[in-house]
Amino acid sequence: MLQYDNKAFAFFALSTISFYILPSWYRIITTFYRAFGGLSDKDVGAVVRTSAESRKAATLKKETKGVSAISNTPFLINLGFTIFFTLLFVWLVMQVAGGEGELNSFDPFSILEIDHGADMKVIKKSFREKSLLYHPDKNPNNPAAEAKFMMVAKAYEALTDETAKENYEKYGNPDGKQSLEVSIGLPAFLLETQNQNMVLIFYLIVMVGLVPFCVWTYYSSSSKFGEKDVMYDTYSWFHHTLGENTLMKSLPEFLAGAAEFRKRNSPKSSKEKEQI
Repeated sequence: MLQYDNKAFAFFALSTISFYILPSWYRIITTFYRAFGGLSDKDVGAVVRTSAESRKAATLKKETKGVSAISNTPFLINLGFTIFFTLLFVWLVMQVAGGEGELNSFDPFSILEIDHGADMKVIKKSFREKSLLYHPDKNPNNPAAEAKFMMVAKAYEALTDETAKENYEKYGNPDGKQSLEVSIGLPAFLLETQNQNMVLIFYLIVMVGLVPFCVWTYYSSSSKFGEKDVMYDTYSWFHHTLGENTLMKSLPEFLAGAAEFRKRNSPKSSKEKEQI
């Protein structure tokens, strides 16, 4: 019987989170190393050859070394997400180590919540209690309770019916040898009636809000670039400024006007504007 499995979900979540936190921590550690002693002035291009380059060299060192290198918004957001998912990863590891992560398997004694080797009287008593508790008539529109009721019936059959008991002892399932035994690696609370509205709202937020926003963000960014990742504004700038009579000494000025460099070259303070 296919069912939602909290234990399988723990392993699935651990595998998925590791794909993010491992390379992310490598990048974070590398950034810290480069910011605090891992880079020389020559590595960042902050070598001063003339007095006019001293201000530029100071700006480069400020942006690529020290606290400034790790205080930018993208880095801090990634650091926050990485710490959060690392804590979640540790919690899941503790769940696995504590037994919550053991892969789900058919165990009639566990389903009926009785000790192994319990006598028939205890088995029947537990079956009656569990049947009344999870009966579909008492839990209308509750798929989780219905699935639990079926598992209780199946567990009782495995311990009372001779054929089913033999199949369970031989193959681990009262229905006999199974070609494939699988469960869905999702938490079981998704099936609970009281959580249906929350799950639906979350689904709507992701599908109607988050996914379109990500697509729009990607398209807005990628639509600015043309062939070989050169911005269209740069193509336009070169088309209007470069010609047959362009002098070689003017190329640095034309390159500085490229769209990719405009943010870096634009004055950032009133003092810089006055100097220009």
